[in-house]
Amino acid sequence: MLYVDLTTLQGHMPLQKIIECCDDYGAGLIDTATQANLEAANAAAVSEIHMHCRGLYTVPFDPVPDEIVTLTAQLTKVHLYYRRAAEEVPDSIASLHKRLLDQLKGITEKTFRIESASSDTVASSQGPRVSWTRKRFRQGFQGGLLDEEVHRHPYSLNDGYGGDGW
Repeated sequence: MLYVDLTTLQGHMPLQKIIECCDDYGAGLIDTATQANLEAANAAAVSEIHMHCRGLYTVPFDPVPDEIVTLTAQLTKVHLYYRRAAEEVPDSIASLHKRLLDQLKGITEKTFRIESASSDTVASSQGPRVSWTRKRFRQGFQGGLLDEEVHRHPYSLNDGYGGDGW
């Protein structure tokens, strides 16, 4: 798993609950199938974090800031609960998920800064982030595509005369 291990995750949820959320076959222990489900939940959490941090920080994080370890563990917990929940998750998990999404949104909007990130972790450029401004044409603009007569190829399929053009 990336950024957290099982011991770190156990600091955020009990081992029995982790097994309960991951164990599809009722084995009651962490076997290869349970481990695969745990790693999938972790991958979803890390992907979500990277999506919000890309361009602001160098991802994957190395060294991993404490805030990212906590965020990853909590998001993995949320993904495990959502994975297991057939119809609804506990309100505490839903509110935790909302709080974590607000925190990730804060990273994107630069209102939440990862304080323990080293200078190597902070991206030097904005990367793939795109900003744009709306351009307006001045009044009386002429010379656009619609101002010119469009010439069609004499053999076009739609020759304007109702024929097939062939």
